[in-house]
Amino acid sequence: MNKIREKLLIIGAGGFGKVVLEHAMQEYECAFIDDGINIGAIIHGCKVVGNTADLDKLHSIYRMLIVAIGNNRVREEIYKKAEDFGYTFPNIICKSAYISSFAKIGKGCVILNNVVIQNGAVIGNGVILNPGVEIHHESTVGNNVLIYTNSVIRTGANILDRAWIGSTLTISNDVVVAVDEVVSDGKTKVNRLYNFMEDKV
Repeated sequence: MNKIREKLLIIGAGGFGKVVLEHAMQEYECAFIDDGINIGAIIHGCKVVGNTADLDKLHSIYRMLIVAIGNNRVREEIYKKAEDFGYTFPNIICKSAYISSFAKIGKGCVILNNVVIQNGAVIGNGVILNPGVEIHHESTVGNNVLIYTNSVIRTGANILDRAWIGSTLTISNDVVVAVDEVVSDGKTKVNRLYNFMEDKV
């Protein structure tokens, strides 16, 4: 007997939405919402069933929702609105990700290929972790943070809400990244305690 799969709305049918769909469709019956694509369009076999103005009425059919939009503030706003309508937010986690059983993860997160989340790490709600990201032990990632490919958040670092972390960089031990702060691709943020080379200059 085929198992009846739960229905999931994916908000955002652009490039990142398609990435999320690949993983979500393994577990859920998916549909898209997108404000810039015609209702009824089919994308990778997944139908666009409305736009964000339709969230209230669509809740009678779709009880769960994931936001596949990279803009942290927009993602946060949609989650707040959807929560008011009664949606729940599963995590979409790629099978190749490693997540310690002693880590804590919120809701509505997207965790992609080969992500590592170590023992004691804490991940908030609405977080996007792109392929190859490492979150080391005892570090914290706040709500609606986005971290791009192959970046490393080291021990004790604290990434506050809606921070945007670029690709291929390191946030050093115990560094705090501020609310809404942008750390550009390749720009390592170092705690001076550990920046021995700088101290010698």
